[in-house]
Amino acid sequence: MVKMKLGKWVSIVLAVVLFEFVCHRSCAAFVPVDNYLIACGSSQNVTFQGRTFVPDTEQSSLSLKSGNSVVASSNASFPSPVYLSARIFSTVASYKFEIEQRGRHWVRLYFSPLPKSGQNLNSARFTVATDKFVLLNNFTFKNFKGSFMFKEYAINVTSNTLTLTFLPSNNSVAFVNAIEVVSIPDAIFPDQALALNPSAPFSGLTALGFETVYRLNMGGPLITAQNDTLGRTWENDEKYLHVNSSAVSVSVNPASIKYTALITSETAPNWVYATAEAMGNANVADVSFNMTWVFSVNPNFKYFVRVHFCDITSLAMNNLVFNLYINDDIAIASVDLSSLTTDLNVPYYKDFISNASSDPSDTLTVSVGPDSVADITNATMNGLEVMKISNEAGSLDGLSSVKILIPNSPSKKNTVGIIIGSVVGAVVAVVLIGICYCCLVKRKSKTTHQGHSWLPLPLYGNSQTMTKMSTTSQKSGTASCISLTSSNLGRIFMFQEILDATNKFDESLLLGVGGFGRVYNGTLEDGTKVAVKRGNPRSEQGLAEFRTEIEMLSKLRHRHLVSLIGYCDERSEMILVYEYMANGPLRSHLPALNPVLPREQVNIAEWAMTWQKKGMLDQIMDPNLSGKVNPASLKKFGETAEKCLAEYGVDRPSMGDVLWNLEYALQLEETSSALMEPEDNSTNHIPDIQLTPLEPFDNSVSMIDGGNSGTDEDGVDVATSAVFSQLVNPRGR
Repeated sequence: MVKMKLGKWVSIVLAVVLFEFVCHRSCAAFVPVDNYLIACGSSQNVTFQGRTFVPDTEQSSLSLKSGNSVVASSNASFPSPVYLSARIFSTVASYKFEIEQRGRHWVRLYFSPLPKSGQNLNSARFTVATDKFVLLNNFTFKNFKGSFMFKEYAINVTSNTLTLTFLPSNNSVAFVNAIEVVSIPDAIFPDQALALNPSAPFSGLTALGFETVYRLNMGGPLITAQNDTLGRTWENDEKYLHVNSSAVSVSVNPASIKYTALITSETAPNWVYATAEAMGNANVADVSFNMTWVFSVNPNFKYFVRVHFCDITSLAMNNLVFNLYINDDIAIASVDLSSLTTDLNVPYYKDFISNASSDPSDTLTVSVGPDSVADITNATMNGLEVMKISNEAGSLDGLSSVKILIPNSPSKKNTVGIIIGSVVGAVVAVVLIGICYCCLVKRKSKTTHQGHSWLPLPLYGNSQTMTKMSTTSQKSGTASCISLTSSNLGRIFMFQEILDATNKFDESLLLGVGGFGRVYNGTLEDGTKVAVKRGNPRSEQGLAEFRTEIEMLSKLRHRHLVSLIGYCDERSEMILVYEYMANGPLRSHLPALNPVLPREQVNIAEWAMTWQKKGMLDQIMDPNLSGKVNPASLKKFGETAEKCLAEYGVDRPSMGDVLWNLEYALQLEETSSALMEPEDNSTNHIPDIQLTPLEPFDNSVSMIDGGNSGTDEDGVDVATSAVFSQLVNPRGR
């Protein structure tokens, strides 16, 4: 046992002696396009691990935006000179880096609470985020074991800048000692890896953020950023071994490592592949045990796991066959490295996606063990990288997104989008105003010399509403493009208000379904109960009804009509908001009817239902049996009433259809009544319909506009006939 340990450390010492000689070859290959090494708050350059960090105030392609910041320095003993200065922020601050090459970048942060900074940095709480990813959320050194902290992230930069924002928590400060933003070769991180449990490809890694949690050099010494082409740090694995005696360190000359076109020194330094852990003496009866490394992780995140192999132990090919396990899942079975690489001393790696273990200790384990069919009982591993993957919120620390934590810091891309959208919107608005003006001028020129004795409501289908808000040419049948937006058309609801009122159109609140769409019970923010009609945009009838009900019902006030509170046309929706009739007069008798059936339609349906029960509805509709009543007028009235009794909402007429039919029936009756005595009015011969005495009607009141109309130019809004005066007059309610 003593000999094994002695041999292990002799190998490490020899490795250190040879390291400076062999690393030069592996460290000179890659030159990053973007290479920011920033000493925050420093007044001079700082040299660390063979690299030079410059003050944050002297980097021309870096801008610092801070409302209030101070610098601090210390002469205390620290493991690195980059920790001897810091910049402290009392408000939101950000560093903006100009990026020359888009793609993944290392973002490395150095933190150490300087003792004599004028602030208690040990108790400081703050958040750090990039444009899209949360790196630290409400971090404080109070909960951290150590006097300094180094964090490394791999972030995909998709724009020409990278913004790093520091947000102090309430009544606290934020600080940072040093920052690195360095390009990563595109080939280092793939877009796809093998997910475990169940085993399946996992794609889309390019859009996710990574945080380095563990990076190990198995059986070898510490490798610092100075000795890695990408500035990475690799630590020795011994403290993570589940059983130390289960592994023995082996090594070869790093110069013997045979890189390939796909695996280079940028994948990992040659010293990672030149050292390994192999199976040792675990003092167990079963020699086919596993070597296991145990890591503490956050179970709420997925992890990117890269395992590095290189067969430096075998003397001949196909002698080393083993299995790889991640947690309790077998990642690779019967691994024969020499078969995969066609030679010895050739590097190989494999990427996996794993969830943390469900074990209460929140651990992730990686194991290798001999395959049962192998001639030689052995297993090996050369290196291991474990990286946390950002969650759905784009966070590597907590569940909050950048937008939630830093809502007032939109990205450059969003800002440009807002500007472009505003300009385009302004141009479109000007064009629409011009078109609307032309339409108004054209309409007035056509209607100035036209008179109307009554206002016909539209026949729904392909026709359009004849109102000031939307006019129709009787010759062409085309409608002018005048917007419905008006301060006189009731309250305009935001779509979010509708979602809140209906609990996102919860099906449990569904009241009914009709030709227009679906009807939901809702509650406004002030507690008002409402009925919400959500129209079907593909229904022509629904579109016509939407236009008509907004234009007409917003002005109609009558005890027999449901009041229209407002509407919503945001996001191309067609939504009407009515007062809710919890105990409507017809619902108890006709539960199949629409819960928000207009009261005018309800009264006709009640009359029709009563006469239908008496078996007299067919008799009334028979022109030969209708007595002195004008047959055509009464037949139209009876047909309308019968349609109101249809079982399904799609078969029942809309409110506009009902009013049109009543107006038409009245026209027929008035035409006939002109030749009869006054007492022969057809309404006198329809029993059981109670009409409220009509109030004097002001012909200057328009049914649509509800205002004074005393000029010939308003001929299109001629007064409604007297039978509907109570519908127009708000005092009728």
